[in-house]
Amino acid sequence: MSVTLAFGRVPYHRKSKNYIPQYEPLVTDEMRQALLNAFDETVWIRPSPEWECHGKRFEEELVDFVGAKYAVNLNSGTAAVFLGLKALGVGRGDEVITVPNTYISPSDAIVWCGAVPRYVDVDPETFNIDVSQVEDAITRRTKAIMPIHAHGHAADLDTLLEIANRHNVPILEDACQAIGAGYKGRKVGTFGQAGTYSYTRNKPMACGGDGGALVTNDAAIARTVSMLSNHGRGPKWVGGHEATESYRALEHEMCGLLFRQNEILSATARVALRYLQSWNEERRALAARYTARLQQADTELILPSEKPYAWHSWWRYIVRVPVPNRDRLRLHLAARGIETRAVYGTPNHLDYYYRTTYGYKEGDFPVTEQLAREVLGLPIFPGLTLEEVDIVVDSIVDFYR
Repeated sequence: MSVTLAFGRVPYHRKSKNYIPQYEPLVTDEMRQALLNAFDETVWIRPSPEWECHGKRFEEELVDFVGAKYAVNLNSGTAAVFLGLKALGVGRGDEVITVPNTYISPSDAIVWCGAVPRYVDVDPETFNIDVSQVEDAITRRTKAIMPIHAHGHAADLDTLLEIANRHNVPILEDACQAIGAGYKGRKVGTFGQAGTYSYTRNKPMACGGDGGALVTNDAAIARTVSMLSNHGRGPKWVGGHEATESYRALEHEMCGLLFRQNEILSATARVALRYLQSWNEERRALAARYTARLQQADTELILPSEKPYAWHSWWRYIVRVPVPNRDRLRLHLAARGIETRAVYGTPNHLDYYYRTTYGYKEGDFPVTEQLAREVLGLPIFPGLTLEEVDIVVDSIVDFYR
């Protein structure tokens, strides 16, 4: 059934008129038209970084938006993290410091580099890396520090940068949950040696499929990631097309794989990027409504907060529900047509591969494990109405009543 979006946007589809999803991607007529136009152009793939195309223009527009010098358009945030680590020289036997309370993708990228994730616990208020534990985690094998800006809230970057600089360890910012979020007036993803973004279906912006990017102020990192993402095609390959003799004219400068983004989704991402800031602002308004209503309600919920240094994009609105009521509340809301998520209910270190490979056990990261038992993501996305927020809150109040 179609439901009219707030602010006069195009309809989207829900299971029923009484169903409130935890997230619903916003699709506009302009995004649809961009996709169709790119399909009809029949280019579809981007042979090289110099090719004038939607992918190249998206990179130019992205660096303007976030304030970086270079961007590489890729087919997922996972690809951006993986190639970013490779460009920083992460390899077999190295360690990368990160956190276990997130999607499995960052840990997988570390392992596929041949390295080992070196987890530290998180701050219980922001869900971000506990900077007080980072220095003790650094060893002679530490090759990078990878903070993950959780749910749209920036990590404590000043402290991380000071530690990283003192130990001469690069930072790769995983901002895949936080594109458009800020730290002290700058966009996250632009503080370390490189930063990564994601714009798949449930992220702050979406492109109609999987999408991601790496941004950096280092030309060498950008060039390396670009070549790694496209079978090693670089200046030699591009210049070879101008050779008068074809034999051995085209050369691949390194061994790469295929992580480039296609032209159809790049065209859609260009449109989404233009609206990202307003969509983030809209989520902030929804989050403010949740906070105002829930602060007045008689519940046991622990509400999310925003640190003075952060500009929270509120990709998710995460509440903590003390045990044993988290899943009881989740099921109570589901029975009323309200979808919520027990976000990251299995921490990375307790997931099957990581606990059986590295010997992690219950109690290794107590804050992360407590959050895994308590956190609940409430519905929040552009197009959710303030009235629907009130319905969610009233249903929560009804549970505690």
